[in-house]
Amino acid sequence: MNLLTRHLTGIADFQGRENRQPFWLWILIVYIVQFVVMAIAMIPLMTSWFDQMMPMMQGDPHRFDNDPQAMIQLMMPMMQNMITMTVVSAVLFFVLTAAAVVRRLHDSDRSGWWSAPYYAMQIVSPIFMASFFPRYFSMMASMSAAKPGSPPDFNNPAFQQAMQSMTLMSLVNILSFAILVMMIVFLVLPGTVGPNRFGDDPLKPPFH
Repeated sequence: MNLLTRHLTGIADFQGRENRQPFWLWILIVYIVQFVVMAIAMIPLMTSWFDQMMPMMQGDPHRFDNDPQAMIQLMMPMMQNMITMTVVSAVLFFVLTAAAVVRRLHDSDRSGWWSAPYYAMQIVSPIFMASFFPRYFSMMASMSAAKPGSPPDFNNPAFQQAMQSMTLMSLVNILSFAILVMMIVFLVLPGTVGPNRFGDDPLKPPFH
């Protein structure tokens, strides 16, 4: 059974063990496919955004300097679509890799539930960003519009809320990175030599 067939037919197989080589080859394939699909999907979004922005810039080069809210309104649909694609991509990545990740964790005698925080952050993080990014940019744009060319007013409640939003986003990113590092460490560790509680050693199957 080849690599693609094994993982596509075992997409819901959370039993048994999997050694490192077929696991990382499958992850590489999924990442490449995910990157290509996201890049293709991004092209029409970026093209549409430039098509709308360029005539406005040509008509008034300082339009967005004088009216930051116009830039935010122009960017908002594209940002929302990008975040939606990111969530869909994260769900697809989960579907294609969850069983393989669980089997790889089993190989080092770890429960598959160790992967739960990683996948939760993969899906929650873009949703969190979708909530805070528009609010952050909208607040900053409204401040710029109120006092064009002036430095930020650190006592302005809008500025404080924007900074709080940015701090929360940074904390989410740091937590996501820490969980990712933990998962990579678990997934690159060698498997248990011989049988463990999840099954036989895939590198040394038992003799019959």
